[in-house]
Amino acid sequence: MLQFFRKTHSTIRFTVVTAFIVVTLLTASLAIGLQYYFGQAMAREVATDIYTATANRVTGELRNIGLINANIIDLLADNPALQDPQSESAHLTIFTEVLLKNPLYHGIYLGRKDDSFYEVINLNASQLARTSLQAAPADRWVVISDEIKKHGKERHYRYLNAELETRISRSEPTSFDVRSRPWYSSAMAATGVHVTSPYMFAQLGIPGRTMSKRLQETGTVVAIDMTMETVSAYLRQHHVANQGEIYLFNRAGEVIASSKADKTAVAAPPLPIRTAHENAGGSIVTQPDLRAMSATDKTPAGHRSEAIPTQILTTIAHNPELQGTLVETSLNDDIYLAYAASTGAREHQLFLGVLSPRDAVVRPFLEQVRVSMIATALFLLLLVPVTWFLANPIVRPVKQLALENDKVRRREYASVTRVNSHIRELDDLSESMVSMVSAIQTHETAQRALMDAFIEVIGQAIDDKSAYTGGHCKRVPELALMLAESASASDHPAFKAFHIDSDDKWREFRIAAWLHDCGKITTPEHIVDKGSKLETIYNRIHEIRMRFEVLWRDAEIDYLKQCAAAPDLQPMHFDRLEEKQTQLMKDFAFVASCNIGGEFLDADKQERIKTIAQRTWQRHFDNRLGLSPLEELRNKTTRQDLPATEHLLADKPEHVIGREQSADYPPALGIDMDIPDNLYNQGEIYNLTVSRGTLTKEDRFKINEHMISTIKMLESLPFPEELKNVPRYASTHHETLKGTGYPRRLPGDQLSIPERLLAIADVFEALTAADRPYKKAKTVAAAIDILHKMVLDDHLDRDCFELFLREEIYLRYAKEFLHDTAPEVLDLDKYLAV
Repeated sequence: MLQFFRKTHSTIRFTVVTAFIVVTLLTASLAIGLQYYFGQAMAREVATDIYTATANRVTGELRNIGLINANIIDLLADNPALQDPQSESAHLTIFTEVLLKNPLYHGIYLGRKDDSFYEVINLNASQLARTSLQAAPADRWVVISDEIKKHGKERHYRYLNAELETRISRSEPTSFDVRSRPWYSSAMAATGVHVTSPYMFAQLGIPGRTMSKRLQETGTVVAIDMTMETVSAYLRQHHVANQGEIYLFNRAGEVIASSKADKTAVAAPPLPIRTAHENAGGSIVTQPDLRAMSATDKTPAGHRSEAIPTQILTTIAHNPELQGTLVETSLNDDIYLAYAASTGAREHQLFLGVLSPRDAVVRPFLEQVRVSMIATALFLLLLVPVTWFLANPIVRPVKQLALENDKVRRREYASVTRVNSHIRELDDLSESMVSMVSAIQTHETAQRALMDAFIEVIGQAIDDKSAYTGGHCKRVPELALMLAESASASDHPAFKAFHIDSDDKWREFRIAAWLHDCGKITTPEHIVDKGSKLETIYNRIHEIRMRFEVLWRDAEIDYLKQCAAAPDLQPMHFDRLEEKQTQLMKDFAFVASCNIGGEFLDADKQERIKTIAQRTWQRHFDNRLGLSPLEELRNKTTRQDLPATEHLLADKPEHVIGREQSADYPPALGIDMDIPDNLYNQGEIYNLTVSRGTLTKEDRFKINEHMISTIKMLESLPFPEELKNVPRYASTHHETLKGTGYPRRLPGDQLSIPERLLAIADVFEALTAADRPYKKAKTVAAAIDILHKMVLDDHLDRDCFELFLREEIYLRYAKEFLHDTAPEVLDLDKYLAV
């Protein structure tokens, strides 16, 4: 079966249409299933988000109410007028103003340590208050006050209208003790505002809270009763209330506020209220102690808080993992979705609960999903017969692009044409195919430029490593390219077979010139820049000068001692002193001149160095103190008794630094060099007696070793075919025609024209460079004279040297890099072969 499908071929139109139909059916089926599945989840998520937002808003509202209430009672507690029991008119004015601005307050009252009590009740806070207190419609306020009489405590009621005029008053005995009430005792013990848990107000039958606070440092407490009816009204305003009921309840499941419609609480049966005139001739008719009940934080029998309709809300509230989620529950044989979340209060913790029928939450979303599914199915069915015609704009350009792709595969870039299409992707593909040839060429050019720049950066980094040789790796390639251009264009028989006729070959030679000294990155700076024989990291001539200073001081000390012993011979002693000091000056001057290394040091001068070295001086300090761990390992001498006699110049064991790595190079590298036994020899006599220059044989090998590093570095790189000669060209500029060069001692017949040209460029740049610390720059004439001698010595190629002169490359180089705008004109005949 699989073989059948593999061998079967169909048209692109049939494939596109079939694929479209199959994918459309699969997509439609999956979309319909996912829409139905996620529709319910979406409904729940939306409901959860709405309920959570409602909980956050209610939490914020409760927090704002709490802050306002705290501010109000703080202002009341700080009001000095409330501290005077005789200022009831002021109390009345203050309390009514606060109650007018805060309609959810039921009443404000004062309790004092002398057991006196004063309260103003807002009759407009609830109709239940009017019914409970049997107030007339014209009554706006009720003022309750306790007064202590000889026969006992008496409570007075005054019913006031909106203008604070007394309509009626009455009195009754009472046993109410304000000091025993929790709101009073808690406020006296607290440092701030005390807030009770929500409880049912006795007169109203609705929940509320009492806040109380002590008046400064007095025994008076001010308190406020506030209802939760405003919160219930706020809950009824939310959209969630249309889907179900919202409850604000405590941990015990008691409802504090809800979005249900107002209920009329069951009040106590009314008792007759008589006016002062009616009571004048008879006994006073009393009522139950209403204030005693509302101010005790207890709900009397018959006024218990309403419980939430289902225990699931309490369960969610007690389980933090369930808070903020929808939980299904069964209530009255119907499925409901329950939600509960904490309002965030730290004390008297309250929860917001929502109870909604599941159908009310899910049905609107599912209806939209069903409509969407039907519309999608009908639209997809209508698209099926149209796909045949819609495939044509795809099929035609795809076939043409396939033909153009075959041209690219055959590398027939010039014949690639653009295929126009109204489909953006196909049109873009056609445009990219047309520009592919130039893009490939641009990419190759960019890659080459990147590699060339990277190589130049390496060369620059090598130059920057030494502050004295900066520019060498930049100038040598420029001079080498000048030579190569002239050689390639020359008709001289020596260069007849040499032609650089492609960009790849030029690039190969240029990269080799840039990397010809890349191995110098491994050469220590103090060896490359060694400007004096005693120089290591610093010039040790200063140590030797100090020893001469010691001998100078010793001569003066001897002179003074001799004068003290034989004063009569002082002139003779002074003459000897002058003789010694004069000799010291001459000897040091000679040692210092030998340290420069500018002239040939013959055998006599070397012998004089050794003679000076035999002079001794006295060392009084331990030479083993203050050494680094590495110096301690190299210092093989034993401790000497002090003072110790030291030679003025010496070759000490610690001056010899052995090799830590083997100098046996792999045979494949072809290295053929004389390798010194030691890595360095810093002996003072050994270095000062170097006959030419400043370098010892160890230093010379360390510098020459950079060619070995160049070979190892470049031959380890995977150069492409067009750059395969880079390692060879870059590593042979120190070879000679007579086979005495390094690192491989290659004879002249194994050195190609590019290698010989690069050798000329390297030597001439080194001779004329003005940034070497160990020598002064040679003039152009002097440098050419040296080049000529090297030619005569079979060190450099004569044909390349004469090309350098005939084409006046040295003049071009001098003007561009030596800042010599008018270099001297040379008599070239003495250098050119007849």
